[in-house]
Amino acid sequence: MNTCDLKRFKRTRIKKRPWLLKIRSSTSFIVAAVWMSTFTIVPVMPTALVTRAGIEYSDREYWVSVLLMSEAGTSLLFCPIFGYLVDRGRTRRLPFIGALLILTGCMIILQLSQSIAGFVTARLLQGVAGALVVVAAFALIGDAVPQERLGQTIGYLGSAIASGFLLGPFLGGVVYNSGGYNAVFWFSYPILALDMVMRLVLVEKKVAAQWAESSDDLESDLETEPRIAPVETPEPQQQPQPRRKGIVMFRMLKRRRVFISSWALLVQGLLLSAFDATLPIFVETTFGWNALGMGLIFLPMAVPAFFEPLFGFITDRIGARWISFSCFVLLIPSLICLRFVSQHSNEQIALLVCLLFLIGVFIHACAPAMYVETQQALTTMELESPGILGPKGAVAQGFGLQSMCQFAGIFFGPLWGGFVEVRFGWGAMTGSLGVLVALTAMPMLWLGDSGESGENEEERDEGARD
Repeated sequence: MNTCDLKRFKRTRIKKRPWLLKIRSSTSFIVAAVWMSTFTIVPVMPTALVTRAGIEYSDREYWVSVLLMSEAGTSLLFCPIFGYLVDRGRTRRLPFIGALLILTGCMIILQLSQSIAGFVTARLLQGVAGALVVVAAFALIGDAVPQERLGQTIGYLGSAIASGFLLGPFLGGVVYNSGGYNAVFWFSYPILALDMVMRLVLVEKKVAAQWAESSDDLESDLETEPRIAPVETPEPQQQPQPRRKGIVMFRMLKRRRVFISSWALLVQGLLLSAFDATLPIFVETTFGWNALGMGLIFLPMAVPAFFEPLFGFITDRIGARWISFSCFVLLIPSLICLRFVSQHSNEQIALLVCLLFLIGVFIHACAPAMYVETQQALTTMELESPGILGPKGAVAQGFGLQSMCQFAGIFFGPLWGGFVEVRFGWGAMTGSLGVLVALTAMPMLWLGDSGESGENEEERDEGARD
């Protein structure tokens, strides 16, 4: 611990120690609070668009796609901004709480709305809240967890995000079918209340370190500071690099590992939102299912999301390259075979459920690998060129870049899935997704540490010129 940290520690010892500090600042509680914050349910059923917004029955799929794109587009725009602000802010907790207030406003507008303009406004607000909470949540995890366990921990977050995204239609359909439109929101508000309590109670690791009982304890706590910390004393043969200021996402994307993993996250988001926009309408049209069935069809894809911590644990042990490559290769036949589901029969319903389950497994299995790959690349950048990511590192901006790419996929997914399905049919839509995944699979073999020396030299030369 350096002199500045000791002085700060002595100044803050006079403050009253918060109650249950050890529990509130524990890694387990932080992960639990972040999990709850990313598990959000804001359903918009196609049936509700007809009954409340007054749109034509034949236009349901179009407006579901528009609403999904409105939310994702807003998140896409705000992710890099929030990543920069969260990295520069004193704590992660304030934006974490602010996101929930925005989400609550979104829920109220959505419940009261009886026009398409109200639905669009609510989804725009949800996009702002989603971008803020995802960036702040991942940054909190980045601060609290050592890199060797990052994949498993990110798996918990990924399971919450994906299961909320996919279980939202399921739970919304079940509650809507039994209690009506307003019942969906009375079901969601207690979840928001519990979420708010956990966010208010949470204490960041850096803040908890102020009340450590000894300097040894303080140093132990400070080990969980951002993993991309500025290197204060470079090796003798290195010249110290000037601190970078401003948004560094474009600098990150120059790294091959970051670019490939970011593209893979974009494709994953595109797949999820493409099915979110088309599956309810497809099963209603093909099988004649009601709102309950339209929600239940998301279960096969949602169940594998709960195993993302296991997938992250495997990634921590064997690396991202082969996990991601294998998953994308196996996704290809799973997507293409969906074209064989074309009529109402028990055999074809079973085929659809099995294929959706496999698709869910492969999508969620490689998600932690993509996040870990980017964070490892950023750590390497800072170690090779101290200060290149700015005075506080770029943990939040790294996660902001990843989230931005995933939201970009969610934005284009309804455009790809919904509009292509309407124009060319279900088989063309699923086949085109299979082709996209095939093109994404090959670059996964280039993930890893090797082959980036040229990029590293270019960054050092650029830093020397500055």
